[in-house]
Amino acid sequence: MLLSELLGVRVVTTDGDELGRVHDAVLVQDGPVGANGRAGLRLHALAVGRRSFGTKLGYVQGTVEGPWLLRRLLHRPPRLIPWPAIVHRDKQHIVVDPALAPEQV
Repeated sequence: MLLSELLGVRVVTTDGDELGRVHDAVLVQDGPVGANGRAGLRLHALAVGRRSFGTKLGYVQGTVEGPWLLRRLLHRPPRLIPWPAIVHRDKQHIVVDPALAPEQV
C-alpha cells in the first residue's frame, strides 16, 4: 500500500457518519531493523479532518508562526484514527469502527 492511495480518501464510520478526508498519516519507527541499521516504519494512525488547507500550509503541525490571523483560523488539529480501528478500505472510502477508537470518532 502507498500513502498516496490513502490521502484524500473519504472516511466514514460504520454508522455512516462522515468524518472528513485523510490528510496525513502518523508513522511509528518500531519495526524490524533493516540493513541500514534503522527500524522499519509502521502506519499507526490516519489524520482525518474536514479541512485540508491549513494542513497543507503547515499550520496544524505548529511549524508556521505567522500571520497570527491565519494561524488562529487554520490551526485546527485533525482527528487521529488509529489504524486498527479501520474495518474496511477501498479507493472511494475508508470505514472506521467507532467502538475501536471511541475518543477520536
